[in-house]
Amino acid sequence: MAKASGFAALLSKDRMAAFLECVEEERSFAEPVADFQHSRNLPLVCIVISARKVTHLGLGRRGTRAGTGLSRLNLDRVEKLSEPLSVQRIINRLPKRNAASVRRRLDSGGLLTDKGFAAVIEIIRQLAPQASSLLERFSHARTERLQRLSPKTKDNLAQQKEAVLTALSVAGLSRDPIQEWSPPEDTPVSFLDGLPSARLREDPMVIHDLMNLPGFDIIKTYPYSAAVFESAATAERLTVILANRLPLEEQTGTDLIYFNETFQSFVMVQYKAMGKGSDGKSEFRPLSDRNLPGEIDRMDALLAAIQACPANSVHDGFRLTENPFFLKLCSRLVFNPDDVGLVPGMYLPLDYWKLLTQSPGTRGSRGGLRVTFENAGRHFDNSSFTAIVSKAWVGTTPSQSDVLKEAIRQTIETGKAIAIAVKPRKSAAANVGRINLSGITPDE
Repeated sequence: MAKASGFAALLSKDRMAAFLECVEEERSFAEPVADFQHSRNLPLVCIVISARKVTHLGLGRRGTRAGTGLSRLNLDRVEKLSEPLSVQRIINRLPKRNAASVRRRLDSGGLLTDKGFAAVIEIIRQLAPQASSLLERFSHARTERLQRLSPKTKDNLAQQKEAVLTALSVAGLSRDPIQEWSPPEDTPVSFLDGLPSARLREDPMVIHDLMNLPGFDIIKTYPYSAAVFESAATAERLTVILANRLPLEEQTGTDLIYFNETFQSFVMVQYKAMGKGSDGKSEFRPLSDRNLPGEIDRMDALLAAIQACPANSVHDGFRLTENPFFLKLCSRLVFNPDDVGLVPGMYLPLDYWKLLTQSPGTRGSRGGLRVTFENAGRHFDNSSFTAIVSKAWVGTTPSQSDVLKEAIRQTIETGKAIAIAVKPRKSAAANVGRINLSGITPDE
């Protein structure tokens, strides 16, 4: 599992002056460094060093190439240490097993090893406790709290996190706030419980704002958590609600219901985990999933109800397909709150799914039903799904959206978590008190 890492950024006197100017003006800072590899979906803690002293901490991101053998390192969210820390003081506290590799990085700059990063973080936290607001996310204590979560709880948190990330992606908002997740002291009720900074106001107030939307009067009678995400640059806003009837330990999965208020359109996604077949390929075996037949039946019943609605007569209500149901088949999710990448998988429209499972090509050598990336033929990946849903090219029409109240009730009663994401009209979002959760997107 890929992890967060650290980077020692050594700045000359002249570059330090430019860096401090950017910090003062709350602008991102870019520095050419020796080429390195690090996923942009994972946090990169930058340890800023000048004249053999650690002066600042910040979050970094690898940018585009900055010349032969060079990459651009973008820094933002910088925190100044109240007192600079001597590099030698840090080295003196290192465990012997980490000392050599970390010393090389602190002397010459570059990416730290996983173990070296963990050791440096703990030492800085001891020597500069005021820096813990950033470093707490990477502490041993946080790691231990994560390890105490049961496998079942982690599975359900992973599904809920994927639903929230998908909603943010469709809404066009940064997924970086998810990296602020930290496990609470006790067992969380939902994934949102680990994002205290994501709360705009009390949960009941969030629900109250959504009461004019179809089906939202039901949610207030169930246990739920709510969060509001917003981009300071565009004032785009997304409200996410996780409603669940059962504790995390007893839940059976997650559904995502995405509502675009501008186009009055619902899209619903059912997640399914793929396993490994005897040939090593990822596969999903529908007949082995006890819940799938009932889920398909509920989709069909709701589809019949919305198809009875009057035909759409306005251009904003046009859809390429008015069937709002999709299945996402993806590899089994592993809970890593630091990774904001969407899990690769196949989004399959319900109508296509039905035809696919009747195709001879999805039958194994012994006649069993088996869906793979190869025999599925076509699918939407994360990017193409985001594109068609974000502008409501698929989903319910305005008149159909009114009947989705029953879908919300039925989904909650299955024992799953229902992740409901609402993208309001931009004008409506701008009139509400807001918090910036998008983070700064560094220049590439």
